[in-house]
Amino acid sequence: MTTTTQKMKTKLRRRSEVCGSSCSCTVKSFSVAAFILIFAFSSMPSDAFAPPSLLQSPRWQHHASDNSKLHLVTNIATETPLLTDYAPAAASLFNNMKLPAAVVTAGMISLGFATRFPELPRDTLDKVYPQSLRAQCAKLERLHIVLGLLSVTSELIVVLWAAVAVNQLTERAYDPALSVWDLIHRDCDLAWSAVNSHYILGIIGFTGMLWLRAYVMLLGASASKSLMNAASTGTAAATCLMVSIVNRGVESGGGTSVDRYGDTILDLFSHYAALLLKVATDEASPGPLQLSAMVLETASLCFMFHVLITESDASFEDQVNEEDSCPIDAYDVLTDENELSKLTKREVEKLKTCVDLGEEEEKRQRLREWVLDEDEEREEEDSGDYASVNVSA
Repeated sequence: MTTTTQKMKTKLRRRSEVCGSSCSCTVKSFSVAAFILIFAFSSMPSDAFAPPSLLQSPRWQHHASDNSKLHLVTNIATETPLLTDYAPAAASLFNNMKLPAAVVTAGMISLGFATRFPELPRDTLDKVYPQSLRAQCAKLERLHIVLGLLSVTSELIVVLWAAVAVNQLTERAYDPALSVWDLIHRDCDLAWSAVNSHYILGIIGFTGMLWLRAYVMLLGASASKSLMNAASTGTAAATCLMVSIVNRGVESGGGTSVDRYGDTILDLFSHYAALLLKVATDEASPGPLQLSAMVLETASLCFMFHVLITESDASFEDQVNEEDSCPIDAYDVLTDENELSKLTKREVEKLKTCVDLGEEEEKRQRLREWVLDEDEEREEEDSGDYASVNVSA
């Protein structure tokens, strides 16, 4: 029994020695492998795991001599960006411009043409407006008409160009792009810059129309100079803020310093004008109507500024054209056959119109005189009745 027990202990001792030696070998092998990995990672540059944006740094250029490292980084740097169909997103951007432009156009038509421009009240014993002020209001009314016309047509261009661009983006198949800005700048650059430029011009013109109407309305309401200055400065502040918003948008552009039109609203306008001129003078597909539009718009602005600069407050009202006025002896000329035979058909029609206007003016004058007489008789009767009542009392 003792011998059997000793044999079993001897076998167990040998097995434990074998297991211990194998475990120690395993631990040593893992330790060596870990040491090799740590040494390998510590000897490799950390730029090998850097993002692609850091691969062009001078630090990486220092490690460019190692061929294995260069191969690893080259695989990271040459990853192809994802190209996507951004035509629906671009169409959505054009729709975002088309709807507000249509709403603003409707407001400008109702404000500038459907409703009459405010006028100064008639002179009374309490308030007499100088003729120079009335002449100034008449000048502002003419400016309001021209400004409204330019603003409405500018917004109509936005609506039409945006609608055509949306149709093109929906009907045609465009190549995939890196972003919406990439697609617009590549295929819709002229349309997008035109839509933004005309929309901004229309909004600024609409603001000018509001200020002109408010200025004349405040004059008619006998507002103080402080209140009028408050309205003017408030409108100027809103205009400055709108221009600043556009400047920030132009500066931001597509999100980078390259994907944008410039820094200010002037860069946007110049980019649009340059593109329009380039397309209009293209030899392969010239645009004579586009070139004509640029020339006519420039002439229109020149004429408008010429009138604003050279016309005085009362010069237009002081001009009296004798050919447009009615002659005093219009009735006598029509009854004289000799004089009538010397006139043209147009001059005869004008004389007849003058005679009709004179008769209508005489009727109105008689009606006013009759109303005044009736009022005087009624006042006399009322005063007589009041006196008789006092006497009887």
